[in-house]
Amino acid sequence: MMNLFKSKKDLFEFKYGDITWLFTSASKPVTHKDKTYLPFVVSRGNIEVEDIDKCETDVVFPYPQVIANENGDDIQKLFSNKIYFGGVTVTIFELYNDESLVIYKGRVTQPKFDDDANTMTLVCSTSETYQNRNILTRKFQKSCANKIYDRFCGLNFDDWAVEVTLTSVNALSISFTVNPTPVLDENGDPVLDENGDPVTEVKTYESGYFNRGLIFKNGVYTSILSSTSISASLYRQHFGLQVGDVVKIAPACDQTRQVCHDKFDNHLRFMGFPNVPAVNPTNDQIIK
Repeated sequence: MMNLFKSKKDLFEFKYGDITWLFTSASKPVTHKDKTYLPFVVSRGNIEVEDIDKCETDVVFPYPQVIANENGDDIQKLFSNKIYFGGVTVTIFELYNDESLVIYKGRVTQPKFDDDANTMTLVCSTSETYQNRNILTRKFQKSCANKIYDRFCGLNFDDWAVEVTLTSVNALSISFTVNPTPVLDENGDPVLDENGDPVTEVKTYESGYFNRGLIFKNGVYTSILSSTSISASLYRQHFGLQVGDVVKIAPACDQTRQVCHDKFDNHLRFMGFPNVPAVNPTNDQIIK
């Protein structure tokens, strides 16, 4: 019985955008379904499957210590910088005789650091915990209720995104140069030179054009607070950004009908009520 017990192994898969970390509680690397799980001192709490109210478990790592995948991405830095919010998913498998069973699937909701025990505990919750959240409702308001690039807004991120090359990365501040793009004719086809090569141009963007916009890399979007023609300030650190990276950035909308029409020509999908009166006589005036 003891040998059978030892043959069971836990496999952990963490994902943040396109970045994946694969770990195992075994003492040696484990290859399963063309994936290699790296050995690490990692443990998990009990998993209750009978009751959806008991849908949390803890995954414990040693801390501080480099906890990297095969590409050298350190998952500890992801949580130390607190940029994981809502973005890291976890799947736990139980492996026995080369057969795996998914015993847990959820997301990381909170990291806890214990300097005395030298541990980093990742509190994980399943999707059932979303049932306890308030449901967002649309209101009669002057500004648009849509979020840019969502299915209600209808704009495609890639249609408005600009490829740039990062020239500096300093905490929440980045600098960049805009990459050349092909010149298009009135039909949307590339313009060719006398040698048949596409003619390119480097577009310029005014200061503030990317305010409240998005930066995209490795499957993760991060909000841009403010921007100039060559730099931007981010809402939070974007994990893995390095000088020389080619990333996409896209502008945002201030959710007014004027910008929706003038900047994006998307006023038919505008979901605000700009003519709503500022004063409600029922509440603010004495009606005789």
